[in-house]
Amino acid sequence: MVSPNEDPIELVPSRHDAWRERFDAERERVTDALRDATLESAVDRIEHVGSTAVPGLAAKDIVDLDIVVADDAVDAVSRTLESELGGDRHENSDEWHPVFRRENVRRFNDHVFAASSDGWKISVVTRDVLVKHSELRAEYETLKRDLAAEHDDLVAYSTGKTAFVERVLEVARTDDAVSFEFSVPTDHR
Repeated sequence: MVSPNEDPIELVPSRHDAWRERFDAERERVTDALRDATLESAVDRIEHVGSTAVPGLAAKDIVDLDIVVADDAVDAVSRTLESELGGDRHENSDEWHPVFRRENVRRFNDHVFAASSDGWKISVVTRDVLVKHSELRAEYETLKRDLAAEHDDLVAYSTGKTAFVERVLEVARTDDAVSFEFSVPTDHR
C-alpha cells in the first residue's frame, strides 16, 4: 500500500537532473502499460509537474506526473496503471484519479486528469511560472519550508500553498513572458 500521507513532509535540495530521469522512466512505464492495454490513444499528454519539475527548487523526493486523458478515460487509465504498475488509486473526482506508486524505493504520484479539468492546467502553469520567475521560486521554497516545519499533515501543508498558487495563476494571466495553449484557470481548487 502506498499512501500519500505515509512519508514525512521533508524537503530535499533540488535534484532536478535525477528527478527528470525518474520522470522519463516513469513516463515510459506508463506509456508501455497503456499501450499494452490499448489505451494509448486516450492520452493527450504526460507532464512532469510539481516542485521536482522546477530546476533549483527544493522538493519532497516524490516525482509528480500529470497524465492527461480523454474525459471518458480517467477511470480506465487509472485502473490500468494501478493493476499493471501497482500502487494505490484514489477516485478524488470524476476528472482526477491519482495513483500513488512506489517503484523500488522511488515514489511517484501519477495523477490521471480529464483533458477538460483545470487541475492539470494549474500544475503546468505553476511549473512554468516558477521556472521563469526566480523571485517567486524563492518565495515558494520559503513558504514550503515554513509549512513543512509547521505541519506534519499533508492536507494542511497543501492547503497552506493555496493563496500562493492563486497569485501564480494571476501572474500567468498578466505576464507576457509565459504563454499557454489553453486558458489559464481563474482559481485554484
